[in-house]
Amino acid sequence: MKNNSYIKQILELNESLIDRKEFHSAVGKLLPKMGSDKLFWNEVFKMNLSDKGYLSRQWTMYEIPFFYVYECDDFFLKVHLFCPLQSYEKNVLASTIHHHNNYMLTTFAAYGSGYETFLFEKNPITNEETKETKLKITRHFTQKDMPVHLIDAWEPHCVVNPETLSATLNFWSPDKKRTTDKLRGNPLLKFFKTPLRKVIYLLALDKTVGIAAKNTYQWYPYNGKFIGVLEDDYFAPTRAESGAIVDDYSIQTVFYFLQKMGFDDFDFLKKMLTNPDVPPYYHKWINMFIEGKEISVTYAKATINVPNKTITVKEVIETDKIINK
Repeated sequence: MKNNSYIKQILELNESLIDRKEFHSAVGKLLPKMGSDKLFWNEVFKMNLSDKGYLSRQWTMYEIPFFYVYECDDFFLKVHLFCPLQSYEKNVLASTIHHHNNYMLTTFAAYGSGYETFLFEKNPITNEETKETKLKITRHFTQKDMPVHLIDAWEPHCVVNPETLSATLNFWSPDKKRTTDKLRGNPLLKFFKTPLRKVIYLLALDKTVGIAAKNTYQWYPYNGKFIGVLEDDYFAPTRAESGAIVDDYSIQTVFYFLQKMGFDDFDFLKKMLTNPDVPPYYHKWINMFIEGKEISVTYAKATINVPNKTITVKEVIETDKIINK
């Protein structure tokens, strides 16, 4: 989508605005325009559904169903689809409290009810032995109240399951331009990724070069405390959950969203049925779409990988009050 008018504007802003907060502020003004432009959405849908890599993707429950929009060394833009719980229960978190390391995120609630979220003080310290962490809420709001908002690098936050399927336009970039940014895609350096990381951690240069900390934590409230769990341990079960059922779930979500967004290029969909790159399991959803049959909503996982299996808004607020009284 390099020739898309919005992407061209973002590329120009990227060159003219070195300060990344100014960059995000300027892009944040474009996101609602993109979100209300049917031609933009049609281009996104067709780009993804024509891409061999996207079509052959092996989905896992670690991932939120998504669409690519654009990616380069300095930033990337995606669409994320957040599903409601099947119980439609409110005030249950979709995941643990987490941050995105050195990446800044500006997000726009483009479709649906949107979600509720908490932001916390940046750079919390987790006790390596007890895993206790002093988190402090700084903001608590819904996307209805703040459709466009910035989550800073190293800023913990969490997402509450939405009331209805919700789509966000997510714009990410590192918190500053680094000379190392252009090395991410270098295939030779990828080969040496593990030993290079060891050297970087040994010299305590992880933030300087813009990579995740050696021990990256997610957090959850438990018995009046915020407890850290290593990110790899937290995500291990959902990363392992893949296969035909997960693939079908992900693409059902995608086609449900296409239907709700009023996608109507039926000639494109008919051509998909004859494209050998389109997996057979897509055909059911394509045919339902063409025939005008309603595609059912999908639902978020009812539990997450923490001791109590769920986290509620009430637990987050009460734990914050206990440790910050």
